[in-house]
Amino acid sequence: MKFLPKNQCVLEYNPTYPPVLRVASGETFQLETPSILTYIADFPNKVTVPVTGPVFVEGARPGTVLKADIIKIELTAGEGAICAIPGRGAFGDRILKPEYKVVRYDKKYAYFNDQIKLSLRPMVGKIGVAPSNRGINCNTPGPHGGNMDITDVTDGASVYFPVFVEGALFAAGDVHAVMADGESEVSAVETESLLTLRCEIVTDLKLTHPLLTNNKFVMTIGEGKNLEEAYHIALDDMVSLLIKYLGLAFLDAAMLVSQAGDIKVNQIVNPLVGVRVAFPRALLPPKSIIN
Repeated sequence: MKFLPKNQCVLEYNPTYPPVLRVASGETFQLETPSILTYIADFPNKVTVPVTGPVFVEGARPGTVLKADIIKIELTAGEGAICAIPGRGAFGDRILKPEYKVVRYDKKYAYFNDQIKLSLRPMVGKIGVAPSNRGINCNTPGPHGGNMDITDVTDGASVYFPVFVEGALFAAGDVHAVMADGESEVSAVETESLLTLRCEIVTDLKLTHPLLTNNKFVMTIGEGKNLEEAYHIALDDMVSLLIKYLGLAFLDAAMLVSQAGDIKVNQIVNPLVGVRVAFPRALLPPKSIIN
């Protein structure tokens, strides 16, 4: 199996970066990912966690869709860091100096302190492809994916991305041992990992933003300067899917979303905030492209 170590990483999703790994469509590969603790000697001057890649996926071309399957997330460090940065996150105005807390974990729990333990919820914070015409800092989410910080990007999930450049130039990282929806304080339990992934080219699906699926839900994803901008993108994309796969008129699709599509906040702390709409797969046709 092809493998990229954690030192093969970049700070941007950038169409000009040369790939450091090439894989075929449908090929399984592994990425080792760093964390804030990997670079803790530079804290707080450097707090951006890079992504491992870029990976060139053969057959990925503009106009196609890249499906990335999260086969397995292995947490490898035994500890992670929760950071606090002045001016960042919902409590940034009350944080006076940069600080971090080291949290150890085992195979079941992260130990916040001697009294509080949290069930592990491994997830991939940053995952995406290169945009078409400029580099985007990997801290920022967008139509290319990036720092979406979605708790559902975990084992068994698939993320679909519109492809903007030849080979897609896929990269992932910023793995968390535990994180709640919103990541309100600005940091999860940030840790190193080994990701086992599979990327596949999809030619009969058109997307403008990422799409996320697991065994229970299909999720459309939006980002924006505020939650209203973000939820409009996610809701519009979900309505478009329901029109396509259920044959509904716009108003019926909008009404159905209001009954069965849960709006969830991904994160409120990145340069653009994120929202997803989760719709039950059981209500979609069994032979739709996203099933």
